[in-house]
Amino acid sequence: MDAKVREAIDAALVRLADGDRSAFDPAFNGLWPVVLALSTRLLGSKDEAEDAAQEAMYKVFARIDELDVDRSGVSWALGIAAWECRARRTSRLRRREDHADGGRELASEALSPEEDFMARELVVLAEKVLGALSTADQEALRATFEERPVAKGATFRKRRERALFRLRNAWRKLYEAF
Repeated sequence: MDAKVREAIDAALVRLADGDRSAFDPAFNGLWPVVLALSTRLLGSKDEAEDAAQEAMYKVFARIDELDVDRSGVSWALGIAAWECRARRTSRLRRREDHADGGRELASEALSPEEDFMARELVVLAEKVLGALSTADQEALRATFEERPVAKGATFRKRRERALFRLRNAWRKLYEAF
């Protein structure tokens, strides 16, 4: 990327962070091709790259107030885009792992009767333990497994840590033998 183009994008992002809404178009028009190119390189698939780039651009502009004006706005935006691509790749790998066993699912027809009973019993036990937790803990755990933080950064990590601690303790209290 040309240094002058980078400086122009950085200046537009700083103006936008300072509340100048007229800087949105120059910031968007400058960032979009760069974010899309990075997403395409990281993900390969054009469709998936466009989706990731759109989500990254949304996050950049939704969090523009977090921009450190003493640093490069382009680097900050590319960091957000790279993180979005990483999350999508991780999700894609998880989906592949889910089907790595030949498509065998936790369904009654795919399991032996003993496996089916154990799976159902574990679901009942887990629901009972989750029901013993507060609503905030349940939401933090759901957000963890769905990869959608309910708070920013360290706040969410701390909520998740506390919720997992209480989940382990609740499990131990109810099912010491397990």
